[in-house]
Amino acid sequence: MSYETSRGDNGSFYDGCIRTYGAATRLMGEVWEEVVGKPMETLSGSPKTRFREALRYYEEAIRRGGAPSLDGMLRKAAAADEVLRSLIDESLDKPDAALSQDVDDVPPTVFKDAIREEAGEQASDEPVDIDLDQFLRGAVARVVRTMTWRRRLNVGENRHFPRMIQWVREIQVETTWKDRVGLRLMNKSGAGRVAAYPRGPHGLKVRIDANWL
Repeated sequence: MSYETSRGDNGSFYDGCIRTYGAATRLMGEVWEEVVGKPMETLSGSPKTRFREALRYYEEAIRRGGAPSLDGMLRKAAAADEVLRSLIDESLDKPDAALSQDVDDVPPTVFKDAIREEAGEQASDEPVDIDLDQFLRGAVARVVRTMTWRRRLNVGENRHFPRMIQWVREIQVETTWKDRVGLRLMNKSGAGRVAAYPRGPHGLKVRIDANWL
């Protein structure tokens, strides 16, 4: 049995959580049909709503014990894709908590303001380099406080990262002045161009120049 977990071409990278929910729901439908022996009922609504409905089908079937291999089969099918795996595992382990919030629920201005505030706090008299995961955790903490959420967003190779890196890059553009940049996304080595579509923060950093923020 082979499952299609691809999230499409690079042009879809910035679809963030929306694209991941769609891919996860398709995967859940394939596994459901294989294990249960018939297609899942037609789902409707937004990508997140369809994913929520599919998850409820899984919850009910697992609780009844009528399809004991559903949980394991779905986790196995998602294992090869770290972003899908994190969403599936989180959702099966804590169904209600997993759908409580994600980065696409954050208004762009809120996240970008948090990036600017974090950069301002981390800035020094001279340009300073900060690992991207550390920097984003600080920005996310500000977002969570602003949104009055009870749970934080994880920073890593997951469904939230595409949108986070998009906003970091937007701030880079907005703080670029001829040959100087207030907040620059870089490889940790400081050499070479950053990958167009990094899957996570590992190996990346930001360089903050307070004079140009």
